[in-house]
Amino acid sequence: MKKFKVAGSIIGILASIVGVYVYLSNDDGGMKLNVKKNDPVTTIEAETKIEKGFEAPISSKVTEEYETMTEGRLIQEVHNMTHQKVKADKKWGSSEITADKVQKLFDVINSKEFKKDSNKQMLLDILAPWIGKDFTNVVSAHNRIWAYQNGNIGKATRPLSPQEELDYIQKEFR
Repeated sequence: MKKFKVAGSIIGILASIVGVYVYLSNDDGGMKLNVKKNDPVTTIEAETKIEKGFEAPISSKVTEEYETMTEGRLIQEVHNMTHQKVKADKKWGSSEITADKVQKLFDVINSKEFKKDSNKQMLLDILAPWIGKDFTNVVSAHNRIWAYQNGNIGKATRPLSPQEELDYIQKEFR
């Protein structure tokens, strides 16, 4: 009786090993790995690529244009930048967010005379956290500008996931 138990255990173990081998094998002779959209590995990779893009140097020609922009164009530039990070039904315009651009915009807006001090303060309030890479205000930032511009289509509903943001960057800027 004891021999049957041992033989049964060995057969069970061998059957399990064969089953696992067959399960992991496919027509290509290897194991397939399906990476899901919210897989932590792809999230980390997306965040790393976004960070590198944020830190990438930008042409001084681009940032020098900020000095001659009107109040309305500066507002639109910040609005366009928010599109990189928010989910909205419609988005018109885009401008990649980089550290150089955020800092230059902040400096130009801070030193520029605005017709409405409330517009200047709105933009400074939006950009100040961005200098420190804090974009937690991006939905409210987008919607403040959107409301100021009397928007009726394209209200931001949530921040984009890192994967969605990376897709947006690759589609719009690469």
